[in-house]
Amino acid sequence: MNDGKPCSSSETDALMRDKPSHLHQSLKNYIRTALIAIITASIAVIIFASAFDPCNNPLDPDVRERIRKAWNIELRQHEKEVLQRSDTHKRWRLEDNDRIHLREQWGTEVEEHSREMERLKRDENRTREQWKKEEDGHEREVEERRKHEEEERLRLNMFWTDPTSHTCTTYATREYTARLVNVPSYYNRRVEACMATPIKIHGVEYMPKWCEDHGPNYVTGHWEVDQNEPDCASYWTWYKDFGCTSPGSGQRLIEHYLENIPSGGDWKEFCATTPVSFRGMHFTGAQICFKNNGATWGHWVFDDESCK
Repeated sequence: MNDGKPCSSSETDALMRDKPSHLHQSLKNYIRTALIAIITASIAVIIFASAFDPCNNPLDPDVRERIRKAWNIELRQHEKEVLQRSDTHKRWRLEDNDRIHLREQWGTEVEEHSREMERLKRDENRTREQWKKEEDGHEREVEERRKHEEEERLRLNMFWTDPTSHTCTTYATREYTARLVNVPSYYNRRVEACMATPIKIHGVEYMPKWCEDHGPNYVTGHWEVDQNEPDCASYWTWYKDFGCTSPGSGQRLIEHYLENIPSGGDWKEFCATTPVSFRGMHFTGAQICFKNNGATWGHWVFDDESCK
């Protein structure tokens, strides 16, 4: 408060200190504003320079020429792509047409194949019918000829004489022969008559196995009789189990000795045809035959789980 007294030195000092602070703040604001203006102007200049660069100025003939060349390149590229697509579409159409044509051709071939198969089937049926007719005719002819020969044989009273037994040929089987008599000299179907004339051996009728024709009085029939021939029945003895053929082989070896081989008989034939049963199995003969010190032996090798 001023009462007409002069201000004291302390109050004057406080006022003097406030003035420089206000000026300092104003100066800072001014500098900030100036910097913002400078930055804004710089950005504007850069944008303007970019927009109105002589190298990109559309009013410049060189720029327009460069743009025109670029457009021409793009146009030619586009035309090329259009031609390529057109060629691709054309190729696709041709391929579609080829597939359609091929499908039609396949259909035609299938129809032709079906017709050909039907024709072949008809031909096959006709051929079978013809074969059947020929076969039936042949069978009728054979049957008629057999009946005629039988009637003629009975009329001529052909019969067997001099039946003779021979050596044993195989297990329990002996060969027999006999001579056919009452065969006329003019008769030219002697073998057929021989094969159609039975003979009784051991009370059983047998037809010849084969015949030999050496003239009207020398027609010989051959028989192989496999019944009631005990002297031809060989048999196995001395069963011996040799065990597994080798460790892990899964096979076992059995040996037998062959007894009662007929005099004059082929030991190999009798070994291979003399039956035997063992260990729940049946064999029509030995698998392996061999001689040892004049004796005939047989071996059998078979699968055995206990040898695995």
